[in-house]
Amino acid sequence: MGMAASQARFLGLTARKTNLEYEGQQINQQRTALSNQSANYYTQLLGMDVPVVPSIEDYTKTVYTFNDGALQNTITSLMASGNGMYKVNYLSKWNDDFSIITAGATSLVNAQNGTYFVGKDQLKPLGEAFAISKRATNKDGQTFRLTDNLTYTKNGKTVQLVKADYNKICSVIGQEPQLGDYSMAGLAADYKQTQCYSAVYTDNPNLQQGHLEHNLCKLIWDKDTVGESITSSSGVTLTSNRAKGLTSLCTDWGASNAPDATTLAIKNKLLDYYPDVYQEMIDLYVDLVLYMNDHPCGNSGYEVHDYELSTTNYDKNAITADSLLQRWEDFWSKVENLKPENLYDEAHAEWQEKYDEYVGKYMNAADYTDVYDIDEALYYDGQNEYLAGLTNEQLELLYEGEKYYATQLNEMYGEPDNGWYVRYLPDTTTGEYYPVFYNGDDIAEGIKIENGDIFSYVKTYKVGTKEKVNEVKQQDAKLEQDSTGRYINITLYDQNNKPITYALTTNTVTDQAAYDDAMNQYEYDKYQYDQAIQEINAKIEITHAEDKNLELRLKQLDTEQDAISTEMDAVQKVIEKNVESTFKIFG
Repeated sequence: MGMAASQARFLGLTARKTNLEYEGQQINQQRTALSNQSANYYTQLLGMDVPVVPSIEDYTKTVYTFNDGALQNTITSLMASGNGMYKVNYLSKWNDDFSIITAGATSLVNAQNGTYFVGKDQLKPLGEAFAISKRATNKDGQTFRLTDNLTYTKNGKTVQLVKADYNKICSVIGQEPQLGDYSMAGLAADYKQTQCYSAVYTDNPNLQQGHLEHNLCKLIWDKDTVGESITSSSGVTLTSNRAKGLTSLCTDWGASNAPDATTLAIKNKLLDYYPDVYQEMIDLYVDLVLYMNDHPCGNSGYEVHDYELSTTNYDKNAITADSLLQRWEDFWSKVENLKPENLYDEAHAEWQEKYDEYVGKYMNAADYTDVYDIDEALYYDGQNEYLAGLTNEQLELLYEGEKYYATQLNEMYGEPDNGWYVRYLPDTTTGEYYPVFYNGDDIAEGIKIENGDIFSYVKTYKVGTKEKVNEVKQQDAKLEQDSTGRYINITLYDQNNKPITYALTTNTVTDQAAYDDAMNQYEYDKYQYDQAIQEINAKIEITHAEDKNLELRLKQLDTEQDAISTEMDAVQKVIEKNVESTFKIFG
């Protein structure tokens, strides 16, 4: 090898060696960076929080409850306020059996001239008042809807009603009793002015008997009476073949020989109003006839009277003419002094009771006999069989219920522009009807979904049971503990500061939902943690692999550098040898 070539080779080896040294430095820097990165990964591992499995005890607590009537109360917090008193917060829970709940869906509602139907049932606007009309109710409780002119139709017949007035009522129950109707004083005075009555007072006993018989006969028997009988209080029955007195003359009786108006009036009043007094007159007449049969006054024909003694206690021999006359005087004295007030009051009260049944009422204009009460009543005038069959009272209750339900629906589901509608359906178990509610906007516009289409059904709502909760805060209370420190009684105070004590029930309650949520969170966190560990370990493995590759490359560089160094030494010796030989040539 020549001198120049050796030097060129040496310079090339020197440059290559320098490059190897530079590449080795770069590899060392990369390995240092990888080492730092690996250290960072390990630091991340050390800094990661390991997920902890939740303990169910952390979600279990002791809860105190007490019952206050239908309310179940759960204490949520206790704060001591001194002197054994506490400030208590508790939740009161109860079931509202008249709450509004969803009831599924129904097919589309049919619209007919602005009225909605489900099948043949007409929907009613919820809370809309029923129509009002006049209603007549008869004494049997039957009701009839009246037209404006107070008529109704039944079985094809029109019945006209008129207001009950005094004259119409009296035409049915009779005229109102008057006090004078029961007074006998005027009639008795008139009767005592007749000739026959005066003729009784004669010195001749026989004439007294005859005139007595004439007077009593017309007060007892009817004209030409045959076969009739009367019975005295003592039990004597007297039968008339011919009323003797009616064929005898008496000036004031007239040529007809019939009882005059005064006589008839006395007889009728006594029979109607004073039957006991009239019986005394019969007793007098029977005794008179028996006396006259034994003491006839001439050819008077008293034998025409047949009689029968029906008692053994009767002594006709005790009868005297004077006693008969005295009894006649006493009878008229009694008649003149009869007090009609009691009879009048009783009769008028009886009449008034009948009259009051008609006052303020209406009557059948045809004969006034049927009586009706008239008032304003609700009625349903739609195509719903259930509503059409309800009474006025039932419609009133239904209307009040509908107003309440309308308020509830508006509060819970919002107030639709088209209001709410209701349909009444029978319960398949009880047969009783219950309301089903419809949103008026759903009926009018349909229920739309996201793409603009309309559902083929309408949502409905009904009355059901829903749990209600009310929170009572900062209630003053006194609590009693047992020996273990557990609370056993709570004393609350009403508006009058009266203490009321309730027994406390201790329950261990686990918030299962919260525990399940925590467990789900743990599983998620654990998955995230495992994923992070795996990712960091993967990165560390990659770092280690890269460092291994760099380490191998560095070893290759060392081997290559050693080879270059050896070759450089050989070239260096060749150069030295060339130099030495050259200097010897010129030396």
